[in-house]
Order: sequence, then C-alpha cells, then structure tokens
Amino acid sequence: MSEFTGKINGIVFENDKDLYKILDVEIIGSLENYSRSEIKVTGNFGDVQIGSSYHFDGKLIMHEKFGLQFRANSYKPIMPHEEGSLTNYLSSNKFPGIGKKTAGTIIEELGLNALDILKENPAKIDTLSLTKKQKDSLLSGLNSMDSYSEIVLKLAQYGIRKQVAARLYQCYHGAALDKLKEDPYAAINEVTGYGFKTADTLGKQLDIKNDDPRRINGAIYQILLDALSGEGDTYVSLSDLLTAAKDLLQISEFDPIAICVNSLQKKGKIVVDGENAFLQNIYQTEVDIARSMKSLVESRKLQEDEQYSDKKIEEAIKDAEQELKIEYDDTQKLAIKNALNNPISILTGGPGTGKTTIINGILLALRKLAEIPASSLYSEDPPFLLAAPTGRAAKRMGEITGISAKTIHRLLGLGIGDANAEDLNELNGEILIIDEMSMVDMFLFKQLLSSINQTRHIVFVGDKDQLPSVGAGNVFSDLIKSHAFPTTVLKQIHRQGDESTIITLAHDVNEGKDQQALFKKTKNYSFISCRPELVGDAVGQIVKLALKRGFDKDDVQVLSAMYHGSGGVNNLNDVIQEIMNPPKAKSKFLEVRNEVFRIGDRILQLQNNPEKDIYNGQIGKIISIDEDNSKECMVANFDGREVSFGKKDLTDLTRAYAITIHKSQGSEFPLVILNLTMQNYVMLKRNLLYTAITRAEKNLVLVGDPRAFAAAFNTPGNDRKTGLAEKICAQLGIKDVKADENTKEEVVESKPQKQEPEDYILTPEKIYSGEIDPMIGMENIKL
Repeated sequence: MSEFTGKINGIVFENDKDLYKILDVEIIGSLENYSRSEIKVTGNFGDVQIGSSYHFDGKLIMHEKFGLQFRANSYKPIMPHEEGSLTNYLSSNKFPGIGKKTAGTIIEELGLNALDILKENPAKIDTLSLTKKQKDSLLSGLNSMDSYSEIVLKLAQYGIRKQVAARLYQCYHGAALDKLKEDPYAAINEVTGYGFKTADTLGKQLDIKNDDPRRINGAIYQILLDALSGEGDTYVSLSDLLTAAKDLLQISEFDPIAICVNSLQKKGKIVVDGENAFLQNIYQTEVDIARSMKSLVESRKLQEDEQYSDKKIEEAIKDAEQELKIEYDDTQKLAIKNALNNPISILTGGPGTGKTTIINGILLALRKLAEIPASSLYSEDPPFLLAAPTGRAAKRMGEITGISAKTIHRLLGLGIGDANAEDLNELNGEILIIDEMSMVDMFLFKQLLSSINQTRHIVFVGDKDQLPSVGAGNVFSDLIKSHAFPTTVLKQIHRQGDESTIITLAHDVNEGKDQQALFKKTKNYSFISCRPELVGDAVGQIVKLALKRGFDKDDVQVLSAMYHGSGGVNNLNDVIQEIMNPPKAKSKFLEVRNEVFRIGDRILQLQNNPEKDIYNGQIGKIISIDEDNSKECMVANFDGREVSFGKKDLTDLTRAYAITIHKSQGSEFPLVILNLTMQNYVMLKRNLLYTAITRAEKNLVLVGDPRAFAAAFNTPGNDRKTGLAEKICAQLGIKDVKADENTKEEVVESKPQKQEPEDYILTPEKIYSGEIDPMIGMENIKL
C-alpha cells in the first residue's frame, strides 16, 4: 500500500452512477516508486473540488493502455493553509453565499488555520463578522466535509446516482443511509428524482416483500407523483390508483392497497376527497389558493357608491381611444369596465383579439379615473404593477404599455428557498395585471396571491386554449371554469396586418376548422412534407435559406415537440449550431455531457435560478468562456444583463437554436420553423399545435409528416384533472362548476374573410434543388 498528498487539477472522467472518476493530480511532496510530478488517480470519489488538496491511500497499478496510475482505496481532504487556496476553497460552491470578500474576512479574523480552528471549536464561528446565513453556510459546509462523500459513495453502491444521492443527503444529512435502510420507499415522496424503481432495488436487497406496506406506500406515492409531473394532474381517481398500484406492485389483491390508502390518509400523507386521491401538499395548495381568492374578493368588495359610474368609465375609455387612435368594440369596453369595477377580473383570447390593446385601455382609463399623476408611474412604489412568467413576455408587455413590467419571480422578490409569505415583496399598487397566465402553475400562483397586500384591482390575462403550465395544475383554466370572477372571452380578430394569415390559421386550428389550411401556401406560412429521417437536413436547408434571405440569426427559432429523435431538439441543435455558429480555430468551448457550448451560442435556462435572477424558459447568448475557471466558466447575456455560470450550473443550460414548444411559451419570434413527425405521436394534441403556431410573429414554416400535423389538429388536448375550480366554488358559496347568474362573460365571434391561396405542398427535393423557396411569398416582409 502507498499514500501521498496531491492537488486535483482536473476530472478526466466521471461515471455519475457509481461515482468512478479519473483525476488529474499534481503530487505534493513525493510518491514512492514514482518520479513524475503528476499522476492519474482512479477510484470511487464523492464530491471533490478541482484545485483542492487530498490525501490518497491505495497502490500504483500499470494500465495496459494508459501506463502507471494510482488506484485510490480511500481519500480525505486536506485543509488548505495558504491564503490563495484557502480563499478559493471558502468561496467555492461548498459554502453558498460566501464569496472572496467574505473569505478574506474569515482569514483576517482567524488566520490561515481558520478551517482547523473551526473544526476543533465550532463555537468560534460566533466571533466572526458574518451574517447568520453566512455562518450557517460555513458551519454546514464544515460538517459535511467528512460525512457527505462517505454517504454519497455508500449510496452509489446501491445504484443511486450522485445527484439523487446529494438530494438524499440534503434531506436527511448524516442519517440518509439509516433512513433508507429503515424504509427505502418513504423518500419517494420527500426527495426529487428518487423513484420507485430505485427504492425497489434497495428494497429487494433488504428482503422487503412484495406486499409489505412500506412498498405499497411507495407505489401510491409514485403514481400520484407521476400524475403530477407527467400529466400535470393534481389527483388520481381511487379506481385508477388501485389499478395502477396493483400493476406496479405486481400483486394479485386490491385489499392491501386500499388498507394502505386509508393508513396514509390517517397519517396526513394523502387526502381522499370523494372518489379522488391527492398528495397532501398538493391538496393543501389548492385549498390555500381558493381561500386566498375568497379573501381577495371579500376584502375588496366595492359598494355601489365606490364604483366608477358607467358614464365616467365611458368618458375614460373615449379618452383612451383618442390617445391610442383606436376604437374599442362592446366586448373590449366590457373587459375594461370589469377590470375597473371588480377586485378580480379575467381576460382571455387568442392572437389578434386585442388583449394588449385592452390592457392599455385599462391603464389609461384608470389613470384618469383614479387621478394618478404620470410621474408616479415610474416611482419606487408604482401604482401599476405589470408582470408575466417569462422575461421575454414581461419585456414585450413593457414595450407595449410603456410601463416597466417584471417577471413574476422578480416582482415577488423570490429567492432560493423563499416559499413563505413573509419572505415575499408586498404588492401595493392600484392595479396588478398578470399576462400569459396559462403558464403560471399552482405553486407560483399561491406565492403570488400571498404577496398581494393593498392592490385594489387584479386582472389575469392569457389564452386559455394554449398549453397549460409546465408545472402542475391548470390555474388559468380553473379560474375561468369556476365562473366565480367576471370573465371576458375575446373571439373577434382585430389584427389584420401582414401576419393575419398566421392568426387566421391559429384560430382555425384552435376551433378544429379547415384542416387543409395547414398545407396551403400563403404570404406568411408554408408547409414542407418531409420524412422523419430527413427532418434535420430539411430544417438545416430552411435555416440557411432564411439567413441568405436576410433574417437575423436571432429572428429564427426552430420548435419541436420532443428532445429525442431525428426531429428532436437535441439533433436539431447540433444541425443548426453548425450553420449559425460553427467551430473556429483556437475558439474556446465547453463540453457538458453530449453538448458543446461556444461563444455566441443561443442558450436556454432549464430550471429556475432565483439567485442568478434567471428562470425556466429564458433565452440568452454566451459572450465569454473560461474553461479553466470552474466557478465562473461562462458568462451569458440575458435580456441585457450579464450572468455568470459555474461548471455545476451548466447542467441547467442547453442550446436554444431549437427548443420544445413548451419552452417557447411566452415568447414570439419573427420566423418560426415548426417540425412534427409521427415519432412525436404521444404529444400530438391540438393545443400543442395551436401554441406553436401562435409563437410566430410574421413568418411560419411547417415541416414534417402531414399525418403528424393532421393528428395534432384532430386530437383535442387533454383537460388536466384538478380540484381547484371546485374548491374556489366551495369557498365562494357557488353550488357547482357551472355558469353562475352573476358571471359577466361576453363571447363575440367573427368570421373574417379568409384568403384562398393556391394549394401547394413543398417537398425537400424542391427545396434542395432550389426550385422552391420555403419562404415563398414572404419577400416583402420587413423585420
């Protein structure tokens, strides 16, 4: 056996499943029978830091291909004692919230032996000039030094991947292994990413029987969680739950499952309401939302003498019409009146129906009626609060209204772990308007409601026919479905500009009319029939032609239903990246899993990161890369703001030349290239196709299998199973989810004249030959 101390300069290879790694290590001192200054160290390692020093025990081995290596049997971190390395260590990801400046403060007050001092005497931490959060972070990092790696390694022996093991440790700390041995299935409901399959592997090693209540409980959790994350459903019917659990457990009787359902309900883990089963926290979230809506309505009920008279509202609307140089129809005027004389109102409609024009009318009318001075609109506590779920949607809202709009997260001041009402910004405006409400999930909506304080009017705006939120629930549709709030449904198309053929197509798709319109050539959109294996090539050719035509790279957005397959996002990003941002000699790049990031790449944030103030679905552009800096290896521009990323952050990023239709919600692009094939069959729904088409501002190219587009057109989207509408009705005393006599709902339908363009289906052969331009008829479009 041999031992030595060395500094890790890099991780050559890492298997996320068993944590086997190959490390580049610089030898500090000497290693017996080895003369070089660097060596490859192999073995199973937990969380190791590049740039940190470790003591390794093991032996030298001769690899037939790579030569002499050191196989480590055990290792332990060496506390850094030099100012530079100690500063880097204290400001690493191991101690969140501690930067180089704070690290310098710790060193100044405790010296270069700071870590040794704190390990031996943790009470010394109270003498440091740090905030409570920084002290907690420092103490937590010190306590985890020994146990974290040990537990992660032991969990890896049971087939638990590093990321899931890290979450298990975060939840249970040093007791993680004991907790899993006691009940490997309980964590399914407590730790994200830890599922029944992993738990069952561990359960079998622990000789847990098929009908053990712990195993049955795990199956019940898994089925409810699958419904939540897969379909967005907040409940599963008891009959479906029993059947699915029986299949998953592979047992012959329903009785043991029914007994466990009853037991879990008594323990407060699940709720059975009528014939439906909910996870307890999901049921409670729906109840909290319903109670908040009731409170907002009842605390803001306006007496007749407090309401604005019809005459005053009509005068204010006339002034708005003059300023905007438009004329509102009766339905639009009713929407404005609903917003001004009710605590909560709802506005829904498709593209071109005038939602943003109504928002402007509401704001202008309210300015006059409430006598709001223009100067206050831009104060620190503005009377008008405007927000949307995504940065792009908020930016567009601000541009249209001339008033600053924020993402909902930024409006609330949400940070990592901020879930309680006391952590949120209070909203105290004259009016709060939330756009793109279909994207808001139940958890964000609950936080939004809990932050509303003195705001007098609340208006929820969106398109109820678009895809529901990525997160669970169907909040916007449930608010409308409850018939508890004045709702204006817009049907009449007002926008008749260059993009009107796309708008007409969107409405036809939404209403299930004129399927053949998808395959026609118009001045704004065209269709290309293509076999699945040719989609990548076809999309590449279209992108090249678009750039040749003068489209800016940032104007072109490719959409797909799924990530995998020849027409999936992953493959299309490879194809388009080579066209828009090919590799250059000596150009810096980063490789993460199977993805290469280059300077100039368009990127997409996949998860909310309130600490960096970027959120799921935001699109940015890489402006610099530093491969050698693990803490700040990439800088990207997001909506005019520079954001730094460490190597650990890169797993939450992907290239965004092609994105899924779900991720495109809340954004619009000058040219959208939409591909669908029968490989996407399970996803092909009308609301998916409708949402994709409405992302195109001016130009749209549809490419793929005509059968796939027809299947999407003919398959209505599934309604999510939720209990929110019923709970709102119960709170407000509405007997059932049906139209109430007090519901103010206006539906105005129109049948705009439709162009009858020549039927003309493009083919890849005609594009490749140059005979046909996929942007045919779009020559005069100016961007």
